[in-house]
Amino acid sequence: MLSSELITVKTKSSSATELPAAMTDIGCEREINEDRYVVIDSPAGQAWIVCDGMGGTLGGELAAQLAVDSMRRSLSATQVAEPEMALTAAIQEANRVIVLRRQNPAFSSMGTTVVGAMIKGDEITIAHAGDSRAYLVRAGEVQQLTIDHTYVQDLVDKGLISHEESMTHPQAHVLTKCLGAEPRLEMDRQTYWIWETSQEEVKDYLVLCSDGLYSHVSDQEMGEIVVAATPQESCAKLVELARERGGYDNITVAIIPLDGKLDNQPPTKRRQGSPIKSAVLGVVADYEQFHWSSTLLILICVGVIGIVFAALYFIYQAMS
Repeated sequence: MLSSELITVKTKSSSATELPAAMTDIGCEREINEDRYVVIDSPAGQAWIVCDGMGGTLGGELAAQLAVDSMRRSLSATQVAEPEMALTAAIQEANRVIVLRRQNPAFSSMGTTVVGAMIKGDEITIAHAGDSRAYLVRAGEVQQLTIDHTYVQDLVDKGLISHEESMTHPQAHVLTKCLGAEPRLEMDRQTYWIWETSQEEVKDYLVLCSDGLYSHVSDQEMGEIVVAATPQESCAKLVELARERGGYDNITVAIIPLDGKLDNQPPTKRRQGSPIKSAVLGVVADYEQFHWSSTLLILICVGVIGIVFAALYFIYQAMS
């Protein structure tokens, strides 16, 4: 059974013609859905979060639910306005809650992945732990923004296996990081900015998803589907495609249209960086020119005064 929700992003990233959407599905083989997604408004911006729980019967479902509930409480009550700090603190709090609950022997192996995007104005902070992913879609082309925290990804990074071999590796989903595994979570974070574009230019999409989606849907297929329909329609098509190909895991996807193009540099730095630098250098150059001119003038004056005094001295000696 499909479960979808359409939510408007009340930030600069919201589009006048498209609304963001998220959808989760139990898949074809699981008895319960251990995936969760949540959208949270806070003083630090609006957070979109996807979690994929694990840990046996009820353990994964509980871990994912604890995570989204904890992050909702943390972000709703935060006084922190800085997006990265607020999102990091919320994920750390969720980790703390799950670590404490794991002390119950019945849930000692539970945990959850997390990928979250905090959107505030033209700034987007993405944080993740585990193998839930964030993607950028631009004109049908797809770029993965996160790197999986998995045993197999470590093998790829070390050059021991190829990317193609990792796709079919028997330990492809063994995690090296997740919420609940350690008291102190070391997550990955990146901050991006949305650059304004004209009405004619193609705008970007941000996609968050669990492994139940990308394990069945290629990057090319994802890109083609996202740009060909509304986010709500694209969510439904992506989930259905994953189900048609087996749907062995829970499937969750969120698609957020951005009002421009994503970049890893803020627009103000690129647009004003050079003029500001030139202005500063200009002030320094003017000061140095003034400094040397003044020094030269003083030396000339001292020299003239010295000559005058010398002349007067010789005249005085001659008259004596």
